[in-house]
Amino acid sequence: MSEQIPEVPASLAGTAQTAAGVGAGPVATAAAVAAGEPLLLSAVAARIQRPQIAVPLYLDAEAASQIQDAEDALARAIEYDKTANAPDTAPALARHVRDLEDAAEASKAVFVLRALPHRAYQKLRAQYPPTADQIAKAAEREDGREAVFDPDTFSPALVAAQLVSPVIDSAEIFEEFWEELNDGQMNELWTAAVSIQMGVTDPGPKSESASRLLESSGIS
Repeated sequence: MSEQIPEVPASLAGTAQTAAGVGAGPVATAAAVAAGEPLLLSAVAARIQRPQIAVPLYLDAEAASQIQDAEDALARAIEYDKTANAPDTAPALARHVRDLEDAAEASKAVFVLRALPHRAYQKLRAQYPPTADQIAKAAEREDGREAVFDPDTFSPALVAAQLVSPVIDSAEIFEEFWEELNDGQMNELWTAAVSIQMGVTDPGPKSESASRLLESSGIS
């Protein structure tokens, strides 16, 4: 992909210095309501915290991809050593597995993404409409789903706009970074970006396991 990644406006880009939801906390709001004061929308709005996710990305994809094959070889070596009348072969393979794991872990970088506000997301998406070919292919699908954006250009733009850490040096640096990723690495970031942008925020019922453990510990 060779599309130009636009400069990310400060209003869109996540920043480590600006945390969502700074303002009146839930305790202060509850106290005001208990005192008979009206619940103000400004107090509620100040508590909004957009979803955020940390995505570990293994930049040494070669080492990461070799681990499973090395583990399979180690399993075979362990079984062979049980019956073979020869020096064990498994220890050397175990060392190789560990070396690959260490190399992959050393290459890990954690990317922190934060969802955009709804209107900012809609404006950003509108800048990357689907191509005529993508619209035509969508019309041929039986599921009736329409093409609403060009994934080739919108995916890096959304990731760039959501990225809190690492901080983007410049649009050019981000474009070079994106071009160097393989499809799997790109998909990890894109999937995470869409997940937090469209994810449901209802946490569901309280954990029964946590409740039982707290109750048994005498903690309410």
